[in-house]
Amino acid sequence: MSKTGAKVAGHAASLSFERIAFFSDAVFAIAITLLVIDLRLPHFAEFDDKALLNAMLNLIPQYVGFFVSFFVTGRFWIGHHQLFTLIDHADDAFIWRNLLLLLAIAFMPFPTAIVGEFAGLRSGVCFYALWLAFAGWMNLRLVKYAHDNLATANTGVEFKTMTRNAWMPIAIGLVACALGLLQPLLALVPLIASPLIVKFSRRAFKV
Repeated sequence: MSKTGAKVAGHAASLSFERIAFFSDAVFAIAITLLVIDLRLPHFAEFDDKALLNAMLNLIPQYVGFFVSFFVTGRFWIGHHQLFTLIDHADDAFIWRNLLLLLAIAFMPFPTAIVGEFAGLRSGVCFYALWLAFAGWMNLRLVKYAHDNLATANTGVEFKTMTRNAWMPIAIGLVACALGLLQPLLALVPLIASPLIVKFSRRAFKV
């Protein structure tokens, strides 16, 4: 191949890689925006402050679901963004793994709505927790494939950190489901505390 042909091919590959990143960012942005749709205006019969306050308090599960899923999805996006700084191209296998992660992210508003509406039911909280674990698994598969096949030079330490971080939503989701089977509201403890769990785990491992 001539130098000109190689340059054109390299430019096309770069544009293709950028399109994957842009498409992924769009999916994350849409999913994180859709989370707020379930926060509907409260309904109350009497037009006074007490009735409004009680109606707003009844929506606490929806608030919790929104904030938990917002930070969970945001954390996935941060990891995804960091991953794309460690590779400079993508192959078909990576693209399909990336699509599976985006599938998990795009679906996230639905289990969020379920747990917001049925936080007191085992099936509701376990559905959310297991979907979180599934999304974490899809992310882990993506990270491991990138590390094994697409990593640029001198990124071993970064990938080690990313792999460790990728296990966190899986562990949190499974623990939350186990607690939810005992008592549904217990599942909310690791879910609500997930940002703190991730933060302290990073400090513990100094990452």
